[in-house]
Amino acid sequence: MVGTASPQSDPPLGADSPAEDRRAALARCLAVAGAASTVEITGLTQLQGGAIQENWAVDARFSDGPLAGDQRLVVRTTASTGVAASLSRLEEFAVLKAAFAAGVTVPEPLFASDDAAAFGRPFFVMRRVNGIAAAHRITRDAALEPAFAAIAERLARELARIHAIRPPRPDLYFLAPYAEVGPAQQIAGFLAYLDRHPTPRPVLEWGIRWLETHIPSPAEPVLCHHDFRTGNYMLDGAELTGILDWEFAGWGDPHEDIAWFCCKGWRFARLDREAGGITGRTSFYRAYESASGRCMDPKRVRFWEVLASVRWAVIALQQSDRYMIGGERNLDLALTGRRATECELEILMLLDLGHELSARPPDRRSSASPKGLEPPPMRDLPSGPALLALARDVLLDDLMPLVPQDHRLDILLIANCMAIAQREAEADGSVQTIVSELEMMYERSEAAPALARRFARDLRIGAFENSEPLDRDARAILWRLTVAKLRQANPRFLAANGLS
Repeated sequence: MVGTASPQSDPPLGADSPAEDRRAALARCLAVAGAASTVEITGLTQLQGGAIQENWAVDARFSDGPLAGDQRLVVRTTASTGVAASLSRLEEFAVLKAAFAAGVTVPEPLFASDDAAAFGRPFFVMRRVNGIAAAHRITRDAALEPAFAAIAERLARELARIHAIRPPRPDLYFLAPYAEVGPAQQIAGFLAYLDRHPTPRPVLEWGIRWLETHIPSPAEPVLCHHDFRTGNYMLDGAELTGILDWEFAGWGDPHEDIAWFCCKGWRFARLDREAGGITGRTSFYRAYESASGRCMDPKRVRFWEVLASVRWAVIALQQSDRYMIGGERNLDLALTGRRATECELEILMLLDLGHELSARPPDRRSSASPKGLEPPPMRDLPSGPALLALARDVLLDDLMPLVPQDHRLDILLIANCMAIAQREAEADGSVQTIVSELEMMYERSEAAPALARRFARDLRIGAFENSEPLDRDARAILWRLTVAKLRQANPRFLAANGLS
């Protein structure tokens, strides 16, 4: 079935309309925007990816007008829940137009619509480009190895073109002035979010305290993508075909984008390659400096890299909020909040790596007798963790091969949920040990949540900074807490960072 409409066809239809009604409504919108007599929708498929927005692949046939003929398009609209810092779709479209006009390699923006007939929300339309954006695939692809240096150089040139766009820009009037979105304002936003979050995050409080005391001098603002990373560009083979996802764009310090690209959270399969998981930091800096005429300040990059880890942690928690508070039934969102602990480990490694060895928790692995010397313990039923492990093995080994390729990511997410639940059920008491350490530090016994909130509050105000022993103990607890949480959430990330 296809949907066909002219500009004067059926009245608007709601977002809950059946699929064919959605096609008809979209065809009508495209006909109006594309100045065509009729538009026929021959394909409409929601694309994977896009953690905050929805992207739909659209195949459309325009009867006449500027787009006459067959067109491969993408419609981008807002998901049912989102993140407050995101631009609206009409604002993102305006930024995309500015980038396209500046020669940045982006999908060509065609038109935007605030007609909510097809999707229940405003949307914009751009041309569909070929390629993949999946960061884990890109950073693991052996065929791309010879091309990574050239890809990184090309990305540096693209970033330089983005940063050549500077205020004032009447077409980008909606972007907040840099004085309202600079580092101090971002830090205030992080603290406000943590004040509302039900669970204390001591490492984030400690990292934010460092940021507050190391804010660099004001920068001459440029347009920053604010999510420029592997995973947000498309590669067709080794050819860059588009920079994607401009929803966080705004005026900022150019070092922000450099630090975000180099942030460990965006290196994926290659933590050793500091620039986007594809190349070294030095060569990427050099390529950017050559293209932009701007010299990188390593101290500023370090500041923004610490801030990037805090920012990504907060975004991860906000993504989890969409599941916990917004009610969005999505496995990926439910899991993303746990990635905040990966960011916390990176904050510790950036700011306190020399302290790590003395802060490792004691090895709590069992010292059981050699296998075969003692009889196994008697149990009348398999334990909960054992059932989870068995079910996960059956899911991955027996059922995964039977599942269509486009649903295998869902299987992997389910398996990841089961593994986390298993590890939490088998937790060795490390977190309780940390609570005991806090009780000793404060010389009082309190409920664990109250102690954690007090510890986080004291870190926020720098309460331990004037006492070397207390400061040392506090940092040791931060390390132990983070390692204990990652042992449950993502032990492979610990191993990749040389920890266990």
